[in-house]
Amino acid sequence: MKGWTARELAIRGLFASLVIVATAIRVPAPTFNLYFNLGEAMVYLTALLFGPASGGIVSALGSGLADILLGYPVWAPVSFVVKGLEGLVVGAVAQKYGGKRDVIAILYGAPVMLVGYALAAGLLYGLAAVPVELGGDLIQVTMGGLTATFLARALRRFEVFQISVGK
Repeated sequence: MKGWTARELAIRGLFASLVIVATAIRVPAPTFNLYFNLGEAMVYLTALLFGPASGGIVSALGSGLADILLGYPVWAPVSFVVKGLEGLVVGAVAQKYGGKRDVIAILYGAPVMLVGYALAAGLLYGLAAVPVELGGDLIQVTMGGLTATFLARALRRFEVFQISVGK
């Protein structure tokens, strides 16, 4: 956050809000009683556009707050840590390649989410919950990655999204 202008801070705050709102949008999965949400797309988008610090901070805060606000407080610490690390990883890889390898950055970050939530589901609900969690999360990272890749390429054309990826 050091060195962020008021404008950059406001944009990052907006993206934290987008993570919360997108997480509230649930899309049912075709099997089991699962759903996935669009918060993953905003986690990836933030990291792709603004780099590791923003990716980590915005993703941790937005995802953790979303769990609290949506009635899943037991998942808030998990989301805070896992999504924060995921955003950090995606942002770091995106920064290294200058936004030219968005898919690679997402492929590095997705396992952080998949493993983190699988471990949490196993601890919270037992080992039988792990495959179910992985199935839903695999859909979520795939749909989130596709959405974020498309949006990042479109948004980079605008001057407002040209702000310091490295901060």
